[in-house]
Amino acid sequence: MLDIRKAEEVNIIGGGTAGWMAALTFRKMFQPNVNIRVIEAPEIGIVGVGEGGLINLISALNKLKIPIGQFMKETGASFKWGFCYEGWRNGKKDDEFYHLFINPSLPPFNKEVASFFPLISGLIAQQIPLAHVVKGFNSIIDGASQEDALRVLQNNPGISTSLHFDSHRVASFLRKIAVERGVIYSQAKVQDIELDPLGFATSVQTDIGNFKTDLLIDASGFARLVIGKKLNSQWKSFKEHLWLDKAIPFHLAHAGKPPELVTRASAMKAGWMWQIPLLERIGAGYVFSSEFTTEQQAIDEIEQYFGYEIQAQKTLTFEPGHFEKVWQKNMLALGLSSGFVEPLEATSIGQMLEQLRMFEEVITQSGGVVSDLSIQKFNQANEASWQGIRDFLRMHYDCPRRDTDFWKKVAKTPYPESYLALKEVFMQRSPRMEDINGYAQHQWKGIFHVVNWIFVAQALNLISPEKCLEEIQMLSTNDLEHVVCFMNNLNKV
Repeated sequence: MLDIRKAEEVNIIGGGTAGWMAALTFRKMFQPNVNIRVIEAPEIGIVGVGEGGLINLISALNKLKIPIGQFMKETGASFKWGFCYEGWRNGKKDDEFYHLFINPSLPPFNKEVASFFPLISGLIAQQIPLAHVVKGFNSIIDGASQEDALRVLQNNPGISTSLHFDSHRVASFLRKIAVERGVIYSQAKVQDIELDPLGFATSVQTDIGNFKTDLLIDASGFARLVIGKKLNSQWKSFKEHLWLDKAIPFHLAHAGKPPELVTRASAMKAGWMWQIPLLERIGAGYVFSSEFTTEQQAIDEIEQYFGYEIQAQKTLTFEPGHFEKVWQKNMLALGLSSGFVEPLEATSIGQMLEQLRMFEEVITQSGGVVSDLSIQKFNQANEASWQGIRDFLRMHYDCPRRDTDFWKKVAKTPYPESYLALKEVFMQRSPRMEDINGYAQHQWKGIFHVVNWIFVAQALNLISPEKCLEEIQMLSTNDLEHVVCFMNNLNKV
């Protein structure tokens, strides 16, 4: 059992996006007499591979009463309406498909009948890409400015938005807000965590002194100082299904164009390359498998792609996966400290925010007295969410590319059993929420809706148009007429 009703000291190790979001959340949760402290080593840099969010980023900022306009102005953030995938089917630059953040209140995403979306099934049956019917999509294609994008968002579009942002500037901004709200900021190097005989953390030992702790959050990123190094927790690897293990970040200039409204993910010879458009620059990087290319070969491939030299930053090495028990006693691993997969689909920040939301939910609903069963359920739900992320990303690689040794290996690699089960179902009918509910357990929301799966699955021919037509034909007369009317109106546009 965890009892923090009389907690006086909450410590957060690490001052990146995860650490400061946690500090702001706890400052809101706890009474003013409870000290909320962020401990950050001065020389520790902030990893810049996750400079884009999902829809839950906007929800989190709103919940913390941080105005979106202020956030964007002070961090140089830009609108993000989804993802553009380039070259994942045939390796060509003009081979593109989109996964967009949509407004669920507008067609074809607002009508669910018999547990599926008949208007979406109609589009799949006619082989019309979902993105092409999203109101606001033309703004992406036309390269709309940020001002034009804002006007589109204000006029009830089919698009929902998240943000592209610079991790360094976001951390500085969140730190400023947190300190203004009473969070204590200590620059110190953590040397050890003191545990009592029952395994609860009692103090954080640093080079400037020891800090008593009643609740400890490990937001130390890849250092993983608490759950990883101190507790030696069990690691669940995904490397048999996700093969990328290195990333080379670099920056690009905009060349005079407005920032794209989507994150671009370009398939490469041994992985893929991200381009995240900010106001002042493009944050880019090549995520690759070290089995199939070297760092220098990867840099050469990047420069061949763009036609000029780039200034590569320090190469990051990682193993995709997560810790099985991220919450132990009075210690929680948050964000990168809890796990990481490649930055495809911005899952790292999305997962971190869901972890933090549910941690707050459990603490609040438990009245500060949390049972071991609740902690166990949290860890189970966290693991299920990571499995959903693994399977969602694995689906992106279920594509027809076969032109390099890497893509040939991808094609031959066995699927996770849970993804294989989805793949079999998707070829018999359109995807449904019931198919992915297992990834969101114990009140977790999960970070991807079934529509997110459909965007990618349709583009990769993983859903049968013929079977979608069959399920439409089984509708009632009224529902079938609605689908026919919707499709007819599309054809007139």
